[in-house]
Amino acid sequence: MLSIQPDDSGGSSWLGQAWHASWHLVGQLLPAYGTPKVVEWQSINLATVPQDLTGQISGKEPYPASIGTFSDVWKCLYSLGQTQELTVAVKTIRGHRVDESRPVKIKTLRDQVERWKTLIHSNILPVYGTTFEFGPLPSLVCPWMDGGSLTHHLDTHPDLSPEKRHEILLQICDGLCYLHSEEVIHGQLNGSNILMDRKGNAYLADFGFLPVVLDFRTAPYLSTAIGNSVRWAAPELFEIPDTTDGPPLQLTMQSDIYSLGSIILQVLSGDIPYHEIKRDDQVLYAIAQGMKPSRPETSNVTDEHWEYIQQCWSSRRENRRPSAKDVSAFLTSQCSHV
Repeated sequence: MLSIQPDDSGGSSWLGQAWHASWHLVGQLLPAYGTPKVVEWQSINLATVPQDLTGQISGKEPYPASIGTFSDVWKCLYSLGQTQELTVAVKTIRGHRVDESRPVKIKTLRDQVERWKTLIHSNILPVYGTTFEFGPLPSLVCPWMDGGSLTHHLDTHPDLSPEKRHEILLQICDGLCYLHSEEVIHGQLNGSNILMDRKGNAYLADFGFLPVVLDFRTAPYLSTAIGNSVRWAAPELFEIPDTTDGPPLQLTMQSDIYSLGSIILQVLSGDIPYHEIKRDDQVLYAIAQGMKPSRPETSNVTDEHWEYIQQCWSSRRENRRPSAKDVSAFLTSQCSHV
């Protein structure tokens, strides 16, 4: 093997120095052209992310990470250039094909995403944009949350302190207060659409998504779209209209509050509503019979909590449900008793 050693005369020292300098330069360039660094989503400036992310999403796995009632979620990577990438969730709407209604649906989704991108809050999951690489309709791109869903978090952390449970509830309520202040109805608040980061912080996801999907369906029956949210959903969403030609019941801020009451019960107790009933269709039957979730035996649910949850669950006709701000004030008042 050829070995170049510097000598006192300098005859070969210049070549050795050039060799070492070249490798030093390569060492500096390798990070820029090697494996991109995966960055945290909190460090991304939402204003710098274009709405159309087609061609910038990679790493699609063979199967979706989760399957919902009318959408699938894929874990992918969003390229931020040659040096950085972000782990993202790509949400695709299932059950649609290329037809004459496709341009209208595409415009509707784009308009909604443009609106959702303006919603910025510490407990709201950002919407980055859309990509066309997953089906006939644009797919939503959001940050990937390593902590999973609220339901998963509560199942895997049964020993959460009462203080931490109240902190999570305040975060959820703050996020809903913000949405309602922006005239946005969440529409599907449940244990699956509240996502957690690795530090145990909560973020509201899929806000405003259900009304869009309902608008896309040829038979927009709300009860079929509720799917596995039935345990958290307001009973009036399943009621039969008073007249056959009457307007269908719509998602409202008040129906969000009913769901928020169910979330309070879930976070404090650690169990999903109607946890003693195994099948969702049986839960729907229980709701039709006027049955509410039972009070858990845990001391985390005080008499004050239970009474306030009942107020959130009051009937639509009673009109006693508090606002999201009222719920936040109540939860704040309870923190001193924890």
